[in-house]
Amino acid sequence: MPLPRFSHRALTPLTNLIVHPNSLSIKGVPTTAFVCIQLRTLSGKSKDPCAKKEEKRGGKEDNEALKSFQECLYKSNNEQKIHSGRKVSIVGTGAVGMACAIAILAKGVTNRMSFFDVNEKWCNAERMDLMHGSLLLNNAQINACSTPQVTEKSRVIVVTAGARPKKNETRLDVAQKTADIMKNIMPELVKHSPNAVFIIVSNPADVMAWVAQKVSKLPYERCFSAGCHLDSLRFRYFIAQRLKVSPRSVHGYVIGEHGGSSVPLWSTLTVGGIQLHAVLPSIGTKDDPLQWGKVHEDVVKAAFDVIAVKGYTNWAIGLSVADIVSAIFENSNRIISLSTNVQGICDIKDEVYLSLPCRVSRWGLAGIMRLKLSKWEKKMLKKSVAALVEAQNGIKL
Repeated sequence: MPLPRFSHRALTPLTNLIVHPNSLSIKGVPTTAFVCIQLRTLSGKSKDPCAKKEEKRGGKEDNEALKSFQECLYKSNNEQKIHSGRKVSIVGTGAVGMACAIAILAKGVTNRMSFFDVNEKWCNAERMDLMHGSLLLNNAQINACSTPQVTEKSRVIVVTAGARPKKNETRLDVAQKTADIMKNIMPELVKHSPNAVFIIVSNPADVMAWVAQKVSKLPYERCFSAGCHLDSLRFRYFIAQRLKVSPRSVHGYVIGEHGGSSVPLWSTLTVGGIQLHAVLPSIGTKDDPLQWGKVHEDVVKAAFDVIAVKGYTNWAIGLSVADIVSAIFENSNRIISLSTNVQGICDIKDEVYLSLPCRVSRWGLAGIMRLKLSKWEKKMLKKSVAALVEAQNGIKL
């Protein structure tokens, strides 16, 4: 079959085409057109001197312009020194801790794990139960102990220990009880793994991440909460259910508190590339004729619906934590709604932990997105800030 004929203009998008230099033979194309094509041999060496000159000429300016553009998108954080290896430690082997452990192991993120729980018998029983099936978990090696030494040299530490919310009790109601636990364990955990990335799951997650950072003095980049990642997953799920599409085709975030005052970002929500706010400007507000705001109500009460029946939630949060740990190990630079110190972002003046879309790298949070919020979203975020600041002020450190 003869090769197709291309015009000189049509060759422009092909400038990064990787081909063998001896395979080109297209009639009707000016010889000079091939000079502009960046040909690479199988060894990866460039054969185009023009491309090298062009790269030198504009490289510095392009890099500076791109850096400025990136700073408009997100606040860059300082790179952190981290432990090597892939050891993950789970602090607290209750329902949530074990859901995180199983999700991480089943996802194949790591096969090295440690459990730390004050109830040593329970902790060892959970370890044995998993080890009996370790052949199906990439020959997982799991240690368990009631002392923090078992977490030594962890790459990531997932903290789930805390008081469990009871029926009709909010996450903020149990804050002080869990804060006291956090004050006792965090210094010891940092002592044995000073360069680990800490993911705080204990509820109320935002406040506990703030407590953990305060008592440990860890950099914000390496001490954060799973925050609104689960809220965002629920948000996408409920929207997908309503529109009868895959949740993977729904892209949107929930920010603010991981709880009642969370804020759905209707202004940036897209389904299959279509911005729903452009189709229905009042979406999610009290003036919305389709009452999309009920979707966010479902997100907020989802946990309580489950707690009312089984007494707790664990599987969805376990899956979301495994996703975060995977993003760290993969150095993915994915954008995930996580809770960190957001002072100075989105006009927030208080030192407060709440969720904003963050760039996740191998050493934790590499950046925080500078969102352009609608008036309604700004108003709701202020309420979330106020609720969390009040909760933080109520904690005795």
